[in-house]
Amino acid sequence: MPEQVLLWNDGAALYVSSGRGHKMFVIDTATNKVTASVEVGARPWGVALSPDGKTLFTANGPSNDVSAVNLFSMSMSKKIKAGDGPWGVAILAK
Repeated sequence: MPEQVLLWNDGAALYVSSGRGHKMFVIDTATNKVTASVEVGARPWGVALSPDGKTLFTANGPSNDVSAVNLFSMSMSKKIKAGDGPWGVAILAK
C-alpha cells in the first residue's frame, strides 16, 4: 500500500514509498508504469529528494534508519541510523 508520494521537479517521475512493502517505486508519469523499484528498509514512510536531485531519502520507521537511494543507479547507497521510529525526512538546502 502506498505511504507517501513525491513528484520529481519536472513532473516526469513519481516516487512512491510502499510502507509494509519495504520498497520505493518510481512511476513514469507519462505512461503510469512502474519503471524501477529498490528495497530500502522496514516500512518506508516519509520521502525527500536532495537539492541536486541525485539522491532520494526514505524514513524507515521499524528499522530505525533512513535510506539514501542513488537515483541514477536505482540502488541504495547507504543507511543512516535515525533513532526510534523515524517517519519523515526534511532536506534543508544551503
